[in-house]
Amino acid sequence: MSNERVAIDTNILLYILGGDKAAHALLKGRDVVASAMVRMEAMVYHGKDATHLGHVQTFLHRCEVVEIHRSVQDLAVDLRLRYKLKLPDAIIAATAAHLGIPLITADKLFTKLTPEYEVVVYGQ
Repeated sequence: MSNERVAIDTNILLYILGGDKAAHALLKGRDVVASAMVRMEAMVYHGKDATHLGHVQTFLHRCEVVEIHRSVQDLAVDLRLRYKLKLPDAIIAATAAHLGIPLITADKLFTKLTPEYEVVVYGQ
């Protein structure tokens, strides 16, 4: 699976920054994509902690950060309405779905998107 392109949820990024070696290993050799929503959520997670912000920026520098374009917005609205997701979760899922790549998350609520969309739940 090396060089497989995958999208990550915010929780995966935070686990890795927290030192979770298994989460880090899960991404090894893969091209990691993060929605702009993941970037925003991760940046505010610890408030104005400069050290945390630096770690987030360093991690995201190695990823492809995808902006929230109109087609992703429209898909996010659809996912929000159909699956009752919170809007940030819908945007993250829509980014992966729009790109046709798996979403890696630790949040089991995303399993409601399967089998229509590929979701890998970390820790299962």
